[in-house]
Amino acid sequence: MKKTVSILGTGWLGHPLALSLKENYKVKVSIRTKEKEEAFKKEGLLPFVLNETSLEGLDELLDTNYLFINFPPSKFKDFKAFLEKIYSHENIKNIEKIIFISSTSIYPDEEKTFNEDEEFSKPKSQKIYDIEKLIKEKTHVIFRCAGLMGASRISGRYFAGKELDSEDVKINYVHLDDVIGATIFALENDLKGIYNLCSCEHPTRKEIYFKNASKFGFDKPIFKNKKEYKERLIDGSKIEREGFKYKYSNPLEYEYY
Repeated sequence: MKKTVSILGTGWLGHPLALSLKENYKVKVSIRTKEKEEAFKKEGLLPFVLNETSLEGLDELLDTNYLFINFPPSKFKDFKAFLEKIYSHENIKNIEKIIFISSTSIYPDEEKTFNEDEEFSKPKSQKIYDIEKLIKEKTHVIFRCAGLMGASRISGRYFAGKELDSEDVKINYVHLDDVIGATIFALENDLKGIYNLCSCEHPTRKEIYFKNASKFGFDKPIFKNKKEYKERLIDGSKIEREGFKYKYSNPLEYEYY
């Protein structure tokens, strides 16, 4: 009998993850409204409505072996209050593994390379810091993701033709496929703790923006009035020591589709 995975947040990351898991797991997914209900059912997924004002699907979603929480905080009026409702549910204690998607924006805006052992009191994002503090004790795996790229999200396209002053800034990215791969790895292995997800290579913004502009045919950004920025890098190697292998070590080699 297949085990069940529930995915809370079935958008840019959650939806392709659900499709990757459905062959080996029974997959329940949250939807904000009933608009996508039939489409998800046709894909072999089990959708349930869940949003800030409607918790009708929560009982069913938390009746699961594994829980993957992947909500963008910006989509909520009070994300912490919403998470408190999820984590205070009586079913939470019965779930074998809870995986929570966080962000490397939690690390301070300082010139250094950050790993998971970093102790800090001045996070770059106070919101992310407070959220992690709230859920940490009841969550088995926290993935702190670097800048998410892949699929139709092409680095540099947003800045096409725009003026930028950060040509030498080194980027911290992780590919969608690697976040999905790390999640499957966590489900299949006894993974517990906090892990950064970030490609090990850190090309400059100019390198990757110009390469993608040439490859995908959008205007190159205009780099001028260069400013000095702190070299703030993310070390994503801890999960590799557990046996995980990134598909993409270098953002210059990312594939998009």
